Amino acid sequence: MTVRHVVLSDLHLGAKESLLTHLDHRGEVARDPSDVMCRLGEALRATVAPLSDGEPVQLVLMGDALDLGLTPFGTVSRAFLHLVDALWPEGEPQVFSRDILCIPGNHDHHLWRMAQDRAFVDAIAAAPETDIPSDIPHVSRATGNPTYRCELMEAILTKRAHMRGASVRIAYPNYAVANEDSSRAVVFHHGHYIDAMYRTLSRLRAWIAGSDPKGETIAQIEAENGAWVDFLWSNLGSCGEWGSEADTLYETMLDAGASHDFAEALALRVCGDLGTKMGVRGDTEIKYGVTVEQAIRGIVDLTAGRTAQSQRDGYAHVLSRGEVDDLGWFMSGPVAKQLEQELGRVPENCSLVFGHTHKPFQDQVKADGFAKPLGVYNTGGWVLDQPTLMATQGGAAMFVDDRLGVASLRLFNDCVGGRMRGVHAAGCGMRTREDAALVTRLQVQVEANRAGWDAFTAATKNRIERGSAETVERFLDREHCVLKEAAQ
Repeated sequence: MTVRHVVLSDLHLGAKESLLTHLDHRGEVARDPSDVMCRLGEALRATVAPLSDGEPVQLVLMGDALDLGLTPFGTVSRAFLHLVDALWPEGEPQVFSRDILCIPGNHDHHLWRMAQDRAFVDAIAAAPETDIPSDIPHVSRATGNPTYRCELMEAILTKRAHMRGASVRIAYPNYAVANEDSSRAVVFHHGHYIDAMYRTLSRLRAWIAGSDPKGETIAQIEAENGAWVDFLWSNLGSCGEWGSEADTLYETMLDAGASHDFAEALALRVCGDLGTKMGVRGDTEIKYGVTVEQAIRGIVDLTAGRTAQSQRDGYAHVLSRGEVDDLGWFMSGPVAKQLEQELGRVPENCSLVFGHTHKPFQDQVKADGFAKPLGVYNTGGWVLDQPTLMATQGGAAMFVDDRLGVASLRLFNDCVGGRMRGVHAAGCGMRTREDAALVTRLQVQVEANRAGWDAFTAATKNRIERGSAETVERFLDREHCVLKEAAQ
């Protein structure tokens, strides 16, 4: 068994709340990587190397690696260089391949938009003189070698001489690896389309047309909702004073008044954009006397508003009952159709690796169309969504080997009694022999590098405690200012 892929997700590089972003006293990205980033790179490279049989392992950045939604591109780009320095240090043996796979999420969906635009421009150039392609490609193939380039990441890599010529390929929104007879597969997806909030326009379409609200194919879901994802996470940072105050959507969701204001502001912004860009008036009637503005407000309340309410209680569990149902639908519907179209069959044994929720776990879930329960693995996330980590929050890296065994490297969770549990390998019980064998091999290497991982844990704990204190102080200062203004 040889490890082929290591998956990291929800790094949110560039965001000040990310445990991996290193800011100086001026609030700008520091020259060198943070202590957490350095310790992660050292321990991860030492652990991966013996499991790869000397072959470079492909790094999979599975969405929200770059915090493009709310952070300036320059800040994000400099923070990405810190990841490069940690995982591909100059002058050291290269454990990770220089061919990187990127699967964009909601915060870095713009990377896919750039790839779509490039593909359309190239298609125009390659078409016969009188021919024009009908549209941009909405999704990529899930299987095979990705053909779309991530030009932003590749341009950043050229800033390190030893990384020039490295490639970053994009698969979106799904990527899958399968065995020779396609009986087994591992599917990678950031997780935003499992979340009903990001399928808002599909819901609107279904309400108007009276059709399936969840879409029929991956391409249809992206075609209907890609612009909505762009609006939320590419335009949100330009929403003036409100946009700059809402550092993350989760922070807003944790406050009832703020989430109500968010829903109101979002509905007004959508209506305004429809008017200025498409000439659609808010009082235009759609159906049964319902106007455009009323429909937009209803949809926003149904998704953003109610999601906000659930998120405030959502840290008590890794997935709600509704989220489990959405996950099962996503795999048995759109993903199964895509796999059957590309592989000629739906794999009997399938695992799903996703992120987005910032709550790592590993479990088994039954889904229609699959002969065996799915192995479901979540990578967690690297941002402080609120002043302190909740019990379910944390980060993990996923390992996938050449036999399609999957293991979770649980990197950190909240501190219990002032102590943080050490890094360890975990799996879905004894789901398959391949999974169990990889978990065992991974744990052996973790123990062999325990000193390095303990140093990482100490650095992470220190960063979380420092960030928590700064967040509390910021909120207290904000509350003090509000009270002072009210008194005056």
